[in-house]
Amino acid sequence: MKKSALFVLAVLFTVIAYSQNTKVVSAYNYLRNGQLDKAKLNIDEACANDQTKGLAKTWFYCGNIYLSISLTKEEKFKSLDTNATQKAYDAYQKAIQLDPEISNDNLMPNSPKLGLFFLGDQYYNKGVDFFYKKQYPEALTMFEMTKKINNIFGIKDSNATFNAGLCAVQLKDNKKAKAFFEELVKNNFKQGLIYSQLALLYKAEGDTVKADAIISKGRKSMPNDLNLIISEINMFLAKGKVTEAQDLLDLAVSKDPNNATLHFAIGANMDEFGNFEQAQKSYLKAIEIKPDYFDAHYNLGALYVNTAASVMEEANKLPISETAKYDELKLKADNLLDKAIPELETAEKLNPKDRNTLITLKQLYARKSNADKIKEYEDKIKNL
Repeated sequence: MKKSALFVLAVLFTVIAYSQNTKVVSAYNYLRNGQLDKAKLNIDEACANDQTKGLAKTWFYCGNIYLSISLTKEEKFKSLDTNATQKAYDAYQKAIQLDPEISNDNLMPNSPKLGLFFLGDQYYNKGVDFFYKKQYPEALTMFEMTKKINNIFGIKDSNATFNAGLCAVQLKDNKKAKAFFEELVKNNFKQGLIYSQLALLYKAEGDTVKADAIISKGRKSMPNDLNLIISEINMFLAKGKVTEAQDLLDLAVSKDPNNATLHFAIGANMDEFGNFEQAQKSYLKAIEIKPDYFDAHYNLGALYVNTAASVMEEANKLPISETAKYDELKLKADNLLDKAIPELETAEKLNPKDRNTLITLKQLYARKSNADKIKEYEDKIKNL
């Protein structure tokens, strides 16, 4: 009786083991037939069962099934698991841990290692998608996973590193952003924005010496990069080296004369450092190239307003006896304000909801004692 009982028990275990192994085979066949729902159902059971969860092929097939779910365009399969990419990654890692050399030429990818390589692209594409949706924490995670996978194959993925750095900047994680950009500089990645961003991070830490050094290094590496030319212009202006800055401004414009954004950037820089003529010239050029450029119209109007305020401040400091000089300066200020109005009104047409534009126009018409216009802009501000 004992032997018979043992024999029945042994047969029972064999049947159970065979049954679970059948789940692995079924998952494999369903995967090859494109029946991802049934493949997932069978492989999930196999991955949870003690008889088959220790088999490398179980996890290899699991990785391929979840990779297929991640890649599919069919909504009925894509909705099977919203975390399919990560599950594929975990499954491939488990398969490699159990048998580093496992493969099957009837499948594609034909090995867990190649599956991981495919996943690197998936993580990168998901990162780009998250980035454009401004979901920066998720994008950063995806790009870091891309880097991690490519490191397994000895690949230095500079694009993933660069994008991860941009995400970190958006998240104000300066420490992480700096690490990514420093890695790229070390690997001589040719992208001027890396150097200019890294310089800004050094400046944020109060290290202007390192900031200037990294801009200079970038300029030597990429002498024609506009980002770096503008960064070096800012560096020279901050040091009061106006001649050197002007030479670089001429170079920047010669590289891309019809770039409205470049002319606007030059105007903004010159505006900040008090060079009225150059700022006005650059804003007007930006508007000539791109007539619907809100920022250029607004900044030009603001330039006129701010300069008029400085002129009036100078006039108000004059002694009472210098009435002629006062009248001259007041006329100059009034002329500047007259120039500001059409620029700001154009800015308003381009962006009717901009509060600063409306407030400034109200103030300008108040100086002209234009009651109707004051009322008009008061109403517009109230209705925002």
